Amino acid sequence: MARKSFPQTYRYYMFHKPTGCVSACRDAQHTTVLDYFPPEERQGLFPMGRLDKHSVGILLITDDGKLNRHLLAPENHIEKQYHVWAAGNLSEEKLQLLQTGILVKGLQQPLRAKSVRMLQREKLCDLPVPIFENRKFLLKEQPELLVSRLEILLTEGKRHEIKRLMEAIDCMAVALKRTSFAGIPLDEALQPGTYRNLTEQEQTLLLNLAQNANVSNSRGVNR
Repeated sequence: MARKSFPQTYRYYMFHKPTGCVSACRDAQHTTVLDYFPPEERQGLFPMGRLDKHSVGILLITDDGKLNRHLLAPENHIEKQYHVWAAGNLSEEKLQLLQTGILVKGLQQPLRAKSVRMLQREKLCDLPVPIFENRKFLLKEQPELLVSRLEILLTEGKRHEIKRLMEAIDCMAVALKRTSFAGIPLDEALQPGTYRNLTEQEQTLLLNLAQNANVSNSRGVNR
């Protein structure tokens, strides 16, 4: 019988990823997410999945390899929620197309979002998150530009998925924040570059996801 909690021998952290660092254990040229942890705590840790260098938001850090593989397996459709700020005309038809699916160059299957919701329009100069490095020219040239904030829910993990979706509908992503992963929302009390242990409830949520997918004989499920 699966236990109802995770053993203390494994570590599970919520990290608020800041802009400018890469989702890797080590990198000769860039700051990594593990560089924000004390050297004595880094041994064995790695990020669950990745966020692009200039994207921000929730990233789970662990040393549980089996659970990590389960959460990243495409067939398990683990949900990831994002806020994306995009420039361009976002009509209802385009929002629907994001959910219907769009075939983009280099992929055999269309990209699609599980859900898309328009939140609000904001001035580029007032965004609450850092703008992508390669989009900062817009901030200098058009600081009053109105951009749309969308809430997008994904269940796949293709590279630059949201950026590619925006480009496919003739829009341009200028900033991105992951607001939840596997049903666990970002703790907004965490400042960028800081972390905390997952709560017992958050750990249980991950365990239940594994159990519901009938994953057995793994360190992440049957302990």
